[in-house]
Amino acid sequence: MSIAKNIIVFGAHGKIGQHFVTLASKAHKLSTVVRNQDQANQLSKIASNASNVKSLELTIDGASVEDISQAIKGHDVVVFTAGSAGKNLLQVDLDGAVKTFEATVLAKVRRFIIISAIHADNREVFSQSQIRNYYIAKHYADRILIDEFKESLDFTILKPTHLSDEEPTGKIHIIRDVKERNGVVARADVAKVILDILDLKNTFGKSYNFSNGESSISDSKTYD
Repeated sequence: MSIAKNIIVFGAHGKIGQHFVTLASKAHKLSTVVRNQDQANQLSKIASNASNVKSLELTIDGASVEDISQAIKGHDVVVFTAGSAGKNLLQVDLDGAVKTFEATVLAKVRRFIIISAIHADNREVFSQSQIRNYYIAKHYADRILIDEFKESLDFTILKPTHLSDEEPTGKIHIIRDVKERNGVVARADVAKVILDILDLKNTFGKSYNFSNGESSISDSKTYD
């Protein structure tokens, strides 16, 4: 029996978020967290004005933990795809994420799925990156989630490689070694991964580096 009937999506207006709304709105109740009414209107159109999709105006950089918790209450799953596109890394990508972890616990919700970045756990990999500060924000948000919330949240950290806007393939490759070629992954496939692991217990407490590949996104064995 699915626990993921009522989902709240932070970063719903982002590219991955929009793909997820398109997929998830067909079978789930969705609350999409947006910054303004224009974003809400756009997401409503993406969801074909479905009555099971509603929007909440909230800015996680400005909101308190209590504000975020009030938005989360009553949901079964928190999906966090929010990001500042490099403009506000500390307040959104790092502190915004951590506030949302805290708010999820306060709201008594356990399932939490977050989008991170390929090999964000490994400083040696990203130390020379042109977007090093982005990686640093992701690195510490992930570390805090793992170190401080492993008992209170059933989290999954998704770390896709270079993102593309290609058509979805329905298949991924789990990257288990930093020496492997990273490749690319379609944003639509990342959204499909989120959807297909909502209830997948063998993903709880785990993180995955992945690209497009040969394994079916819908096969639970892909995530063993």
